[in-house]
Amino acid sequence: MAREYHQRWEVENTIDELKIHLLGRKTHVRSQKPREVVQEVYAWLLGHWSVRVLMFQAATNAEFAPLRLSFTGTLRVIRRAIPKFQRLQPEEFPLFSIG
Repeated sequence: MAREYHQRWEVENTIDELKIHLLGRKTHVRSQKPREVVQEVYAWLLGHWSVRVLMFQAATNAEFAPLRLSFTGTLRVIRRAIPKFQRLQPEEFPLFSIG
């Protein structure tokens, strides 16, 4: 029972990260058709997963526990870095190469 309670709070935290921090409080599903709604929800989940993977990679590279990183803090760093990455040419991306 105690393990299930812990799992419930993991799910609650993920929902909070999605609804409050990643999307903003008043974000609604913009799509009108069921198939597009599913696609939009998958996009939100993929965005959340991407932030979590980045947090894990950063913590692993710095050799400390990923749980010490803040989702909100990581999201702020990502949002500040977006304009810089929008100006880069494809060959300048640090993690990706074409060909």
